[in-house]
Amino acid sequence: MITLEKCKEILNKGKRKYDNEEIKLIRKYLCLMAELQIENEKNVELIN
Repeated sequence: MITLEKCKEILNKGKRKYDNEEIKLIRKYLCLMAELQIENEKNVELIN
């Protein structure tokens, strides 16, 4: 998993600045999305 510091560095490059709680939520959401994508790709491989 990407570190909180790296997430902060990436997310705070623009005008909007995120606090640690927002960064943690965004990181958690993105990890869940990645897990869903991996599961989806596995299911597609099983079908084909």
